[in-house]
Amino acid sequence: MSWSHACLRVNGSWHARLRVLSSCAVLGLLAVACGSSSTPAGIPQPQVHSLPPALPTNWGVSVPGANPCNPLGAQQCMLPFPSNYYTTPDPSMPSGLRIDFPATATPANSQGIHINPASWTRNDGFSPGSDILVSVPNLDIAASRIPTSASIATSLRRGSPIVLLDATTGTRLAYWAELDARNPNPTTRLLIIHPAANLPEGNRIIVVLRKLVTTNGGAAPVPPGFAAILSGKHPAGLSGAAVEKHLEGVLSDLRKARVSQRGLYLAWDFTVISRKNLTGWMLHMRNQALAGLGNNAPAFQVTAVKNFTQAQNPQISRQVIGTFSVPSYLNKPGGPMGSTLAFGPNGLPRHLPGNTQHAVFACLIPRSADTNPALPSSPVHPGRPVLYGKGLFSVATNMDASGVLASADHFDLVQCSTNPLGLDGNDQIYDAGIIQNLSGFAAVPDRLQQAILNSLFLERLMVSPKGLVSSPAFRAGGGHGKALINISIPLTYYGNSEGSLLGGAVTAVSTQIRRAVLGVPSMNYSILLDRSIDFTAFYSIFSKAYPSHSEQLLAFDLMQMLWDRGETDGYAEQLTNHPLPGTPAHQVLLQMAFGDHQVANVTTEIEARTIGALIHVPVLRPRRITGNPFWGIPPIRSYPYTGPAALFLWDDIHVAVPPSANLPPEVGPDPHNYVPRSVPAAQDQLVHFLETGQVINVCGKAPCVTSLPLPPTG
Repeated sequence: MSWSHACLRVNGSWHARLRVLSSCAVLGLLAVACGSSSTPAGIPQPQVHSLPPALPTNWGVSVPGANPCNPLGAQQCMLPFPSNYYTTPDPSMPSGLRIDFPATATPANSQGIHINPASWTRNDGFSPGSDILVSVPNLDIAASRIPTSASIATSLRRGSPIVLLDATTGTRLAYWAELDARNPNPTTRLLIIHPAANLPEGNRIIVVLRKLVTTNGGAAPVPPGFAAILSGKHPAGLSGAAVEKHLEGVLSDLRKARVSQRGLYLAWDFTVISRKNLTGWMLHMRNQALAGLGNNAPAFQVTAVKNFTQAQNPQISRQVIGTFSVPSYLNKPGGPMGSTLAFGPNGLPRHLPGNTQHAVFACLIPRSADTNPALPSSPVHPGRPVLYGKGLFSVATNMDASGVLASADHFDLVQCSTNPLGLDGNDQIYDAGIIQNLSGFAAVPDRLQQAILNSLFLERLMVSPKGLVSSPAFRAGGGHGKALINISIPLTYYGNSEGSLLGGAVTAVSTQIRRAVLGVPSMNYSILLDRSIDFTAFYSIFSKAYPSHSEQLLAFDLMQMLWDRGETDGYAEQLTNHPLPGTPAHQVLLQMAFGDHQVANVTTEIEARTIGALIHVPVLRPRRITGNPFWGIPPIRSYPYTGPAALFLWDDIHVAVPPSANLPPEVGPDPHNYVPRSVPAAQDQLVHFLETGQVINVCGKAPCVTSLPLPPTG
C-alpha cells in the first residue's frame, strides 16, 4: 500500500484523522476533485507539546466579590464567550466544574427579564459545538487574514491570527470565522469563531487572538479589562488577584505550546462539557426504561386504519395510526408543552410514578408490500422496517413527502414515525413564546430527550413479534393473513431535516439500529438558526425580545448548551467511531443538498468532520464555490465504501450558491424538500446502504448533479 493510500484510509476520530492528514500533506498529498476549490486536503500542523494538568478553577464568578461580568472583554457583559470565568469548582461533576451564570449577567429581554440560569447549572462545561464570540470593534477580517469557511486550512498555520489550542492534549484545532452579518454597526459587530468540527468533550480550550487589524488599518486596541489585567492594574482584592493568576497560567500554557503572543489582543480558556454529563441523562433514561420492558414490547393500541385506493394514493395502500406507552421522565403528567425533565437526588432524570407518555405513532404500508391489505387474496411481500424521522413542526400522521413515499413503494419500505416532541407541529406557537423569554427554554431540549426515548420504544414495537405485527392492522387479508412488516430484517433509520437533527441522536443511543441515512442533515442550532429560512418568522419575534445583535448570538450559544442533549450535536462524537456504553457501532450516510435554504451546508460539513465521514469527489461543478469548505473531509477512494460515515453532496442546477455569511439563502428555489430525497439515484444509494452497509457510487467520476422541477422561492 502506498503512503498516500495509507493516509487516506484513516477512520478514527476527527482529531486523529486531521493530524494524520496534516502529516500526509507534508509529503505532498493532493486529493483529486473537480478543481482545487472542491478538494478535501490537510496541511501541516504545529508540533504537539504536552501541557500540565488543567489550571486551578477557583478564579471566576465563584470568588467572593467577583464582578458578574467577564473582566477580560468589553461590550456585552458575558463576552468573550464561552469562558471558564463562568464556572465554579464542583468535585461531584465529571469535569470538576459546574456552570455558574450570575442572574444579572445573562441577556435581558425587552421587558428587562434576565434569562434564569438555573437550567444551565446542571452542565459541567460548554457545548462541543460552541460558537466562540468575541468583540473586536471595527475589525477588518480580510486585512487580519482571519480564516473563513473557504480557507479553513490556514487556521492551522503557525502565524494564524486566531489559535484554538486544546490545552488538554497540546494540539491546535482547525476553525473558521466570520463577522455577524446581521449587525450593520462595525463597532459592535461580533467576531464569530466556528470550530471546524466539534470540540473534544471534557477538554480545556484556550482561545488566542493576535495581530488584528481594524478598518482604519491600525492594530486593534486591546480590550480595557484584559489590558488592565496584563499590566497588573486589575481591581484590588481577592477577585482581581485570582483572575490575574489564572491568566498568567493561560499565557504560560501558550508559551509551553510555542504559541506566539506577539501582538496579543486577547486570550482566555473554557472547558467543554464532559461526555458523561452530556450523554448521561439520555443513557440513564434509555437503560432504565428498556430494563423495565424486559423482553416485552411496549403497550400500544391502534386508533385508526386508513386504506387508500390507487387513485387516492398510488404509493401507499394503508396508514396505521395509534399510540404507545413510554415511561415519562417529564415533570408533568403526560409531558405536555412546557414540561421539563424531573430529576432525582442523584442529579439524573427521574420517572415519576405513574407518569406515562402516550406517544403517537403512524406507519405507512406501501403498495409493494400489499396492494390492498383489506382483501384476503391480495399478494403480500412484507416490507423492510424503517424508523423514519419527520421534519420540523410536522406530526407523525402527516404524509406529505412525495419523494419519501415513492421510494417506500419502490423499495418496499414500511416506515413508522413518532412526533419530535418539543419541535413538532403542536409546539410551534408555544416555541414562539419561549424565544421571547428564554428562561423557559429547557422545555424544548427536555421534551426532545423524551422524544428520543419514545423513538427507542417505537423501535422495539417495530422489531418485536409482540409488537406491531401482532395487531390485525399490520396483517394482510383483512387482519388474518401474513404480517406486513418483515421483522427478520434489521431495523434501520432514515430521517430528513429535523428528522436528521434528532435522528443522529436517536441513532447514537439506539440499541437496535446499526445503519442510518440522514437526509438534508444538520446539527447545532446555534449556527443553524440565523442561516435558516425556517427561523425567519421566529427571528422577527426573537429580535424584538432581544434587540441587541450581540445578545442574540450569545442567546444562541446559551440555548445550544441545553439543546445538545436533544439533537445530534451532543452525540456526534459517539455516533460512529466511539459508540456509547451499551450501544453498537453505527454506520451513517449523509445526503446533503447544496444551497439548502433550511439547513445550512456549513453545519453539515462540521457534522461530517466530527463523525469521521469521507466525501464523494468531485464534490461540485466547477466555479460553484471559492476556496475549500470541505477541508478535513477526505475523499472516498474506492467503492463500495463500507467505512463508518460517508457524505454525498447533491447539486441541482436550478439552485443558487448560498451566502457565506450568517444569513438564510433567499435567491432561487429551495432544494430542501426535493433534493436528494426525490432523486432516483439517491434513493437507490439510500436503500442499498440500509440493506448492506455499502455506500455505492451513483454519480460516477462526476459530481452528483440533478435537475428537478423545483418550485420557486416562496
